[in-house]
This record gives sequence, structure tokens and C-alpha cells, in this order.
Amino acid sequence: MASDVHSSINSPQSSKPEQVPIPRGLGLITSVGPGLVLAMSFLGTGDLVSSSVSGASYGYALLWTLVLSLIARTFIISSIAKYTLMNRYGDTQILDGFARLSPALPGIMAAVVLIAGFITQATFVLAAATGLHELTGGEWGGTWGRFLCAVIIVALTLTLVMLRKQFTVLEYFARFASVAMIAAFVYALIQIGTFDLSAFFQGLAFEIPAEQNTSAFAPIVIASATIGTIAGNMPNLLYSGFMRDKGWVGPKYRKLQQFDLIVGMAPLLIINLLFWIVAAEFRAGHTGFSISDEYDLSHMLTVAVGPIGPFLLWMCIFFAAMTSFPPQSRGFAQLAINGINHTFPSMRQYLGRDEENPAFRWIQAIVFIIVPLVSTIPGAPDLISLNIVGTAISTVLSLPIIVVCILLLTSRKKHMQDYAVNRFWQTGLLMLLGAIAIIIGFQIAMQIPSMFETAFG
Repeated sequence: MASDVHSSINSPQSSKPEQVPIPRGLGLITSVGPGLVLAMSFLGTGDLVSSSVSGASYGYALLWTLVLSLIARTFIISSIAKYTLMNRYGDTQILDGFARLSPALPGIMAAVVLIAGFITQATFVLAAATGLHELTGGEWGGTWGRFLCAVIIVALTLTLVMLRKQFTVLEYFARFASVAMIAAFVYALIQIGTFDLSAFFQGLAFEIPAEQNTSAFAPIVIASATIGTIAGNMPNLLYSGFMRDKGWVGPKYRKLQQFDLIVGMAPLLIINLLFWIVAAEFRAGHTGFSISDEYDLSHMLTVAVGPIGPFLLWMCIFFAAMTSFPPQSRGFAQLAINGINHTFPSMRQYLGRDEENPAFRWIQAIVFIIVPLVSTIPGAPDLISLNIVGTAISTVLSLPIIVVCILLLTSRKKHMQDYAVNRFWQTGLLMLLGAIAIIIGFQIAMQIPSMFETAFG
């Protein structure tokens, strides 16, 4: 019974069980999955937009936010995975752990997932529709062209999520998309022909540049959006569900999971750096250039690499969004239904088997796939504005809660197996990240009115 799973405590263990070995050869390629699917679902258009806007507006000055964010994200996700693999209770979803801190937390997080997840999905479907529309000519359908493309994408996504092996399909698509995007921006950088290595390393200094009138958003807004988009917030929680879909349940998968996460994050770092470098190098040779919407990105690549530039951009935007939209619809629905199952007594029968709740498919299809179509209706905000505002709202709502809860769960023997409790440095790092998350959340909250004015004014 599900209630037994959430009421009984496994016997304490002082040593880590024997680990599932990391495969070799072809098995190594096929075994890597959750980390890459998660990384590519993170990538979406948020990283492309945040990294490109930062590089085009401020050169390398904010590059440190990218590095800090990826390090923080990897550590936070690793901590989430550690809890779901090594807790005392057999919990396989991170919100099961949140319920042990406070019965109200799963309901609160379910509400956050429904709001922030919808905004995130709206950004992804808009990006995918924009990419597909531009790749097919960009002029057909008039002002409703993107909406019609979005309808096609939604139909494909609904078909995909009904497949029995949807996760396997997502794994292979993520591998292909990551290689394609890296190749596209390496080509763009080669065509630009310059790389200021000195400025690159200077950008790793923790500095916020003075405001410039070449950007629609202030540097603190762009820095916060970069940290929020890449360090991650609520989507970090999806890793637990992806691991369970892969069959990785229990402490014996910890070594394989850590390898998988590192391998998954490597292309994320490379792709983000390439986005940033291309934009920064282009800015160096074109004083006064700014990016206010996705078509400015297209113009940048047209000037930088020639007629093929826009094709590379729209291809990357389409791949980035389509590696995010389907898997995150499932991940968000898993989180939301898990929180709902904890919150309502009539739903607790589904704890431990959340996807069997009849509401799961409805939430996935309606809230996270169909309703986001509204972002593609003529008159809706442009892609960059929607991304920055959506990231800000999602970060404010979720990032501080997530980091603090993970700190409390992984630092106590009450919740973790003896061998898995955080060491002193791990607890200290999570405390630091928690403080940063709270500060960033406050800074973003103070900027939200101006963000809305810029995006919707």
C-alpha cells in the first residue's frame, strides 16, 4: 500500500551498497539518459535567450553568472537525486520528502508547478512554433502562422506522450539535438573568426556592469534571469521522475546517476558558452547592437555568418524547445499530481504510483500541453520578453523553497541513510546556495514590475 511506503522507515545502513557498474562501449551510450534529457529540457530557449542577450548586451562582463549557475545547478540536482535514491523511506519523488518537512509543502509546490510550469511551457511552445514557422518560410499564415505551427507541435507532443516508450524517444532526440546545436554555433564562431580569450577570462570576475542603453533590460535583471534560468528552479525537481522512468530506484544507482548527470551537463555548458561567445564576439564588432526580440538574434547571425545564419538560429530554437516541451509536460504533471495526491486524502491511495491517478493525463494534456497555446496568439508577448518574465516568476516562487528543503532533507540522519548524510562542506555549500537563492529571489521580485512594463508595455 502507498500509505505503508510513507509511514515505514527502512533499517539504517552505515555503508553504501554495492553500486551498479558504469557500462562500457555501446552500453555506455545507451545507459546515459535522464541527465541528458533533463539537461536538454533545461536548455529550452531560456539558455539560448539568456546567454545570447547577455553576450550581445554586455559582452563577457556577466559570464560569471553562467559558470556559477551551472555549478549550482549540478550540485542542487545531485542533492535532489541523493535524497530520492538514499532516503530512509523509499521515497522516489522529491515532494514525498517535502511532505516529511511539512504536510502543507506538497500542496504549495503543486500550486507553484501549475503556475510556473504553465508559464514555462508557454515559452517553449512559442519558441518551437516560432522556429518551425521561420524554418518553413516565415510568411505563410499571416499573423496566425505561429499559432498554426503551435497546433502542429501540440498534436505531435500529444502523440508522443501516449507512446509506451516515450522516454526512450526523448533520450535519442536529446542526443541528436545537442550535437546539432553544438555544431551550428561552432560553425557560427568559425565564421565570425575571432575569440577574445582575455576578455573571456575577465568575464569570470564577479562584477555587475553599469547600465547601458543598448539593452531593454538592466544588467541586474539579465544577471538574475541567467542565474534563474541556468541555476534552475522548479525544473530541477524533474530529475527524480526521469530517474524513476529509467528504472533507477535505490542507492545502488548513485554512482551511475552521478556519471549520468555530469555527462548530461557537459553539453549544456558547451552550448551555453557557444551562445554567449558568438553574441559577445559579434557585439565587439558591432557597437550599439542590442537584442530586444528573437528576430534581433536572427539579424545578428545573418550579419555574422551570412544567409545560413537565420536557419542555424531557428533550427537551434526549434530543437531547444522540442527537447523541453514534451518531457517537461510529463515532469511537471508528475510533480503536480504528486503534490495533489499528498494534499487531498481521497487521492493518497495513488501515492507511490502517481501516474495511475486519472487526473495525471488530464493535467499533462490540458495544463502543460494545450492551454500554453495562448502564448502563440497574435498580440502575445515576444519570445525574449516572455522568457525573461516567466523565468523571473518561476524563480521567485520556487528556488528559495527548493534549496532550503533540500538542505533540511539531506543534512539529517532522520531522513537519510547514515552513509548518505551530507558532509560538513556539502551542508555549508547548500546553506550558501540557499542564501544566494533568497537574495536573488528578493532582487527579482523587486524588478518584476519593470519587467512587466518592458515585456507587456
